[in-house]
Formats: sequence, structure tokens, C-alpha cells
Amino acid sequence: MAKMRCTCGSLIRDDDPDFSLILLPYREFDDAEADSAMLLGRGVDVRRCQVCGRLWVFWDEGGDAVEYVQVRD
Repeated sequence: MAKMRCTCGSLIRDDDPDFSLILLPYREFDDAEADSAMLLGRGVDVRRCQVCGRLWVFWDEGGDAVEYVQVRD
């Protein structure tokens, strides 16, 4: 289990099924033979902060996460 601190100060864990996400392009779903195990290897890991809603996207495997903040009007 990996943990990281969000900019808001809350702790984000990678084992939380409600806030650990996988980002997949639509094209991956066009593959009729793809099962869930195959799709896991094709996705990008994302973590969502349950306090502030920031998304942390790990574009490069083993790299640092990029922070995305929702802009509200």
C-alpha cells in the first residue's frame, strides 16, 4: 500500500477502491477480446483526494504524479 499527501494536507492511499481510479482511452474498449485483467495493464493510475477532489495522475509508471484541480465558477 502506497500513501501520499495531497496539497490540501489529507492522506491519499492507493488501496481505497472508491478513490483509486484507472484512466483508459475509449479505443481500449473497442477490443472485443479485452478482459478486465488486460485493461488494467493498459490504463493510467489515478488517485482522487476524498477531501478536496484533486486528481493525481501517474502518466509515467514509477514517475511523479501530476496534480489536477477542478476549477469552479
